[in-house]
Amino acid sequence: MARHISEEFLNEFLNGSLKNILDYIHQDHTLDMELRRTEVTIYYRGGKLFSIKEDGYTLVPFDEKYTKPVNEHIPDINNIKDYIPKAKHIMDAWFAKTRKWERELQQQIIIENNYSPTAEDTDYFIIDMEYKDIGRADIVALRWDSTTTAHKLKSYKPKLTIFELKQGCDSIAGNSGIVKHYDDFKASYSNPKKKEDFIDDMIEIFAQKRKLGLIPYLDKNLKKKEVHDVDKEIDFIVILANYKSASTQLSKIDIKKLIGCKFIFANGMGYGLFSKNVVNLSDFLKKFKVKNVK
Repeated sequence: MARHISEEFLNEFLNGSLKNILDYIHQDHTLDMELRRTEVTIYYRGGKLFSIKEDGYTLVPFDEKYTKPVNEHIPDINNIKDYIPKAKHIMDAWFAKTRKWERELQQQIIIENNYSPTAEDTDYFIIDMEYKDIGRADIVALRWDSTTTAHKLKSYKPKLTIFELKQGCDSIAGNSGIVKHYDDFKASYSNPKKKEDFIDDMIEIFAQKRKLGLIPYLDKNLKKKEVHDVDKEIDFIVILANYKSASTQLSKIDIKKLIGCKFIFANGMGYGLFSKNVVNLSDFLKKFKVKNVK
């Protein structure tokens, strides 16, 4: 099922009744706007701050669970400028007790690669997060290398990439570990029609995000060409955030099942994604000196 929004919905943000919300998001990069076909969701620290439904352009506030730590009512969503700071404060109190580290890191990666002053130098633009329509993905990105040749798009094809984010050591193995997600990825995109639909949808979302100014570097550099075609292969790359190299968790999984899977290392201490830091399984195992693998 497609995730891009209709032209009517898009134009409502650009020139209609929802423009004030888009303007607010442009001024506050702690917020992330994601397209969900018949609604748009605004995230804060990886949690849903509010959403806008296409049907009547109804504003829907955050989940009531966020109010429990502070014992407050949900703020009035009809006054969006008043709602956002109050809702963020309430969510901060909830996160202080129930931290969702991976979701926060997802949004930080979006900020670094789409909004930050160094976004023009990274090699990936984030298209979507928490994708669940064909398989699932923590992050869907477009690899568009930050070279003059690549940006001209004459002989270069950008490449869609699914990133699986794992925070710490305990999330590596088990029923929701790396092997399970890689198996799901291969099964989900083995169907040519589903794969083609996914590619078409991501290209459209990328174009819509550019129009909405949600990738400011590209918005400011309109000379950059529109992406109409991408590499037909999709990469699956694992981000191991804050993985302790002395951990033995990687030795507990069936490494052979990860053949074809890629991994990425940090460039310095930031969250910018660079293609030169992507390695295959063999190089990854050497880097971490993983022994006694299954």
